[in-house]
Formats: sequence, C-alpha cells, structure tokens
Amino acid sequence: MIICDIRNYLTILVIRRSILLLAGLLSLCPAPSFAQERITVRDYVQLNAIVADGDNAPFWLVTNRNGVSSLDTQNGFIRYGVALDGLIDKKGNWRYSAALDFKTGYNQQYNPILQQFYADVSYRWLTLSVGAKERLPEMRDFCSMEGLNGNRVAATLRSLSFDSFTELGTGGLVHSANSAPIPQVRLDVPKYVTIPGTRNWLKLRGHFSYGVFLDKEFQENFTAINPTAKYNRYALYHSKALFMKVGNTAKFPLEVEGGLEMHTQFGGDVYTHSKGKILSMPTSFTDFLKAFFPAGGDERTPEIEQTNISGNQIGNWHLAFTLNTAPVDVRVYGEHMFEDFSQLFFFEYQNNMNNERTVVTYPWRDIMVGVSVKNKTGYLDFISNIQYEYVSTYDQSGPGYNDPSDFFVEQMDGQDNYYNHAIYSGWHYYGMPMGNPLVFSPLYNKDGSLEFKANRMRAHHVGVNGAFGRKKEFLYRLMYTYSENWGTYVNPFFKIRYTTSLLADVAYAPDAKSWMLSASLACDRSNLIGNNYGVMLSFVKVGLFK
Repeated sequence: MIICDIRNYLTILVIRRSILLLAGLLSLCPAPSFAQERITVRDYVQLNAIVADGDNAPFWLVTNRNGVSSLDTQNGFIRYGVALDGLIDKKGNWRYSAALDFKTGYNQQYNPILQQFYADVSYRWLTLSVGAKERLPEMRDFCSMEGLNGNRVAATLRSLSFDSFTELGTGGLVHSANSAPIPQVRLDVPKYVTIPGTRNWLKLRGHFSYGVFLDKEFQENFTAINPTAKYNRYALYHSKALFMKVGNTAKFPLEVEGGLEMHTQFGGDVYTHSKGKILSMPTSFTDFLKAFFPAGGDERTPEIEQTNISGNQIGNWHLAFTLNTAPVDVRVYGEHMFEDFSQLFFFEYQNNMNNERTVVTYPWRDIMVGVSVKNKTGYLDFISNIQYEYVSTYDQSGPGYNDPSDFFVEQMDGQDNYYNHAIYSGWHYYGMPMGNPLVFSPLYNKDGSLEFKANRMRAHHVGVNGAFGRKKEFLYRLMYTYSENWGTYVNPFFKIRYTTSLLADVAYAPDAKSWMLSASLACDRSNLIGNNYGVMLSFVKVGLFK
C-alpha cells in the first residue's frame, strides 16, 4: 500500500512539474531578451465532425489519428493547440520547444482530454522530452509530398499533431499513431547522427523513456458492465530503440536502415469490478531495471511472471532498403514483432523438467512487408507516393503452449496472444491499440472486455497520395485495406471474418492562406466490425492569435 501511494505521488509530481515547466517556457514568449527571429509561436484550432451510418464510424475515419477519434456514428470535437520553439544560445546549440493541446467534443470515447503537454530541451543532437507528445511510428517518414512541403497549415500540423495525408501505411506493428500519446520522460536522439570517422557512411539514432498510463478512469468505466473483466490503474511504461543507417547518397544511391524497438508495461494495480484490487505489481528500482533489461519476475510477482518475462514486453525488428534515383525513390521495408523473448531470434533454447536443453528453430512468419515508391519524374505529377503493405499476425509461434510440469515435461512456446496479457488489460491506451490498428480495437467489444479478440489476422493494404491544382493547393489520399481474421488461439472464430475498408481524403489548403478545409469519405464491408458508411469534415485555422 505504501509503495502504491509513493508511486501515485511521484506520478502526480512528474505531471505537475511538467505543467509548471510548460508554463515557464510559455511565459518566455513576450520576453524582450529573445529576438523575434529566435522564437516561433504557432497555434491552431480544429473543428471536426463525423456523420456515419452503420454499426460504427468507418475504420479509416477513426484510425491512426493519435486517439482523437470515436467509434460513435455521430461525433465531433474542437481542438486548440499552441506550441513554441526557441533558441537558448546564439549559436543554436541549445534549443527548446513546448506545447499545450486541448480537445473536447461530443460522443467521444474520453472527453475532455489534454491531448498533448510537453517541454523539450535540446543540445545539438540530444533531446530531453517531458510530457505527452504525439510521435510518428519508427521509420515512417518516407511518404512526404510536394503539396505539403510549402504549405503553412500542413507545416504547423506536423509540429502539433499527426499529419494524416503523408501516412499511407497501416502503422507500425508495436507502435503506431493510433492511440493518444503516453506521458513520459524521454531521452532522445531523434535524427540520425553521423559517426565520426565513417565519412558520412554510418549514422545512429535512438531513445529510451519511462512513463505512466493515465487511462485508469476510462478502463474502469468501459469494463463496468463486465464484473470479471480486468482493468489497470497507473501501469508504468518503458520504451527504447536503436537504429542504424548505412549509406552515403552523394556517392551511392542505396541506403540500408534497420534496428530494434522494445516497449514494456510494468507495475500498476489490477482490478475487477467483482473483486476489487486483485494484484499490485512491484515498482522497485529493480523492476525499472527489469523493464530495461528484460528478466523474469521474483517472488513478489505471480508464478507466470517468474517462469517468463516480468511485465508485458513487446518488441519489433526493422529493416529497410531505400534506392534513391533521379526519377523515383523506392523503399522496401519490413518489420517483425515478438512477445517477451518468443520469436526474438530465429531460434530459442528450451529446457524440460529434466533440465535437458534443446534448440528450437522457426521462421519469422508474423511480419509486415511493404514497398513505397516516391514519384520525382515530373510525369503524373498529381501522384506523390504509392505504397503497398502485407501484414500478418497469424502464426504467433503456433497454437501450443506449455511450461514443463509433472504432467508434460517438455517446454512449448506458442500462443503468443499478441497485444493481450495474462495480467495487464492489453496493449492499448484509452482503448485504442498502440500497435497495428488492423488488430481491431477492444472498443469494438460489446461485453465490456478490454481484450483483443481478433489478433490473428492477415491483411493487404494499398495507399496513394498527391496534390493537384494550379498551385498544388488540393491534397488527396486514397487507401484500400482487406483483412482476414481468425480470432485468437484460445477463442477462435467459427468462420473467418472478412473486412474491406476504403478511404478518400481531399483537402483544400492554399499556401497564401492560414486555413485548411478537408472532407473524407470512408466505408467498411465487414462481418466483424459491421457495414459502415460515413463522411468526416474538418476545418483547421492556423495563427488564431497574433
């Protein structure tokens, strides 16, 4: 009990200090010690409304929008954000940025909410970030387009919120722009840094962070109709990543990029409505270390944590090849996800009850493979990018699982049950998957459960975007997705469920103006999430106050 009180106090203290730091930075705006060219202040307001018919709002109207969405067929919101960037020293080595971003609306999953609050301090290539900040999935910045590059509204939105017109894929396997940002303290090398002595051929970047899930009230309310459904309070969060790029486009057109990202849920309390608190996970310094260096739990944790890895550990391997040519840039990329150490590598050591070790090998079947083509030819200049993805979470190491016992002495590692966990309610934040959204959200559940009930799936996805008009003032995006779902190994569907989702986005964003108007049409044909049709209208005004 004392540990829980201390953890809650520290959580509130971090949030309060973050808000005070933001307020302090924002107070610098009118300070005469900063020349006008050394500080940039941006604000915007967004009005958004969805009108739909069917069981839910169409999939692509609510997906990969940083949790600013709702499955309700009639919903809307108003959002206001303000951000600033500035220099601390004349050379520009020290910089800072901060933002506050509010949203409220009707028929929202959670309302109102402080969508973003963060303060960043940077020295050269290193950034310390405190707070909740929207971030793109790893290695997802390829599909820029000409119509957005010089647009004032789009440039501001890229700084304050996710710019959906440049995202043509489905999102990362373990981290996407699908859920609201988690408050955290993060040490980051956000852009690639050239390693000295490599003649610009080798570059590195990475980060590590610790944070806290603040969706306890949402989880408690959502599960209220289900007495046995698990929900969590104040679970903690950890992430880390390291990426490497090899290539020098000034001398050779091919670049190779790859790396590893890992995320963890740990700590916190587990509740059900019928029993109240049923478990408190430890949050000592050792547990923070185990989140960083994955290891089994001790006597303070349930037995399943002691025989496996402590906490909900999930990770992702990345690899990409980018060919830069005069007419087109072509990028071939892949991702492979894993749970705990299962499928971390192509092989695994397993011990039976007799302490006999065997080596089990298996292929990586749960992958994402994609191809992106960026058009630079001058022909068909209304097309900026075309992208295709194949996504599979079907295998999950196979259908069998067993820890050695007197009844069956052999170790079997299967049923990875992606995004679900034996202790935690799942890999989601405010009900939206933090991983790939094609593993459909628990928000679709009608029984008050926060479980992912269709995490075995395969999907094909195509997207295209571009700009047209005399000054490229019209932007568009088209996407098509087809998926097949088998449920889970424990609770499979009797028949395969199919989903086809379509999206058409069009926006008018004149460069000379400070506003953007967009309309989106979307539909689903599905025996899993329903037959849905809808339209979304959005208006954004940048520079509301001078």
